[in-house]
Amino acid sequence: MNLNPPSRFNTPAEPGETPPLVAGIGQCSLDFLCTVERYPEPDSKCEFQEFLIQGGGPVATALVALRRWGFSARFCGVVCSDPFGSEILAGLEGEGVDVDSVALREQGRSQFAFICIEANGGARTIFWRRPEAERLRPSEIPVDFLRGVDALHLDGLFAEASLHAAQRAREQGIPVVLDAGSVRPGMLSLIPHTDHLICAADFARQFDPGAPLSAVLYKLKKMGPRVVSITLGPEGSVSLWEDAPCHLPALAVRARDTTGAGDIFHAGYVYGLLRGWLPPDRLRWATAAASLSCLHIGGRSGIPTTSAVTERLAELGSFRTFA
Repeated sequence: MNLNPPSRFNTPAEPGETPPLVAGIGQCSLDFLCTVERYPEPDSKCEFQEFLIQGGGPVATALVALRRWGFSARFCGVVCSDPFGSEILAGLEGEGVDVDSVALREQGRSQFAFICIEANGGARTIFWRRPEAERLRPSEIPVDFLRGVDALHLDGLFAEASLHAAQRAREQGIPVVLDAGSVRPGMLSLIPHTDHLICAADFARQFDPGAPLSAVLYKLKKMGPRVVSITLGPEGSVSLWEDAPCHLPALAVRARDTTGAGDIFHAGYVYGLLRGWLPPDRLRWATAAASLSCLHIGGRSGIPTTSAVTERLAELGSFRTFA
């Protein structure tokens, strides 16, 4: 198996080509971010430095990235009719994401997060709360939500609705990409209906505590996905798509904030998938995009341009098999 085939990153779009359409179901959040010199001790005061407010959430941020890279995007999730909800929707609409399928709750509070980032190294602590409202029901996903869609991206927050959508997508030949951040209820039931599983290191440890990453990759792939990848932050990622697990190092950058890096990795993978690239090229693009996203404060502030990603690809290391 050739782990590092000739790159096809610069494949041009045909004149008049309709941009691919990605639909997403999952989290959308309002993020309050600040930087501190170091995380404070309990029962102490700490003056923060930089501060900003912007939209967040794994699927929502991935769709924003894909919009900036020239794709079309459609989102389904839950917001409440509170100020947070209004800001979340305004942020998505301002990026050109179709939010007509979002379920609006008259009561409750929309999802939000407080994110404290250490100025040295970009390590962050996230305090978050899911929507304080009824979860998205399968019946609330519009009948035409998947019409014209080229890929479905999920994060598993709304387990029943996500499973319903994944099953419909597979019936229609639409590839399903799953962002598995943790082993939350219903997540494992989604995997057999997933084509591309990209999970965090936390998920891998929870799925099979103590098992080597190569064993976790094999077990997850046996559940159905064609490609499985585990992201490891600054250590890159490990993946399995044919017969041997392989490791790809991250791009060396001086990180300011790792918020959203995983979301951008997923967006980069979907970008390559819908450009028709092979798994190694998708993973290289995703890795470079995620690494570059760490240069700025905030998940959406850090979304790199396609030209920036292309310029830095040559700096990535090569895939290497591992046991």
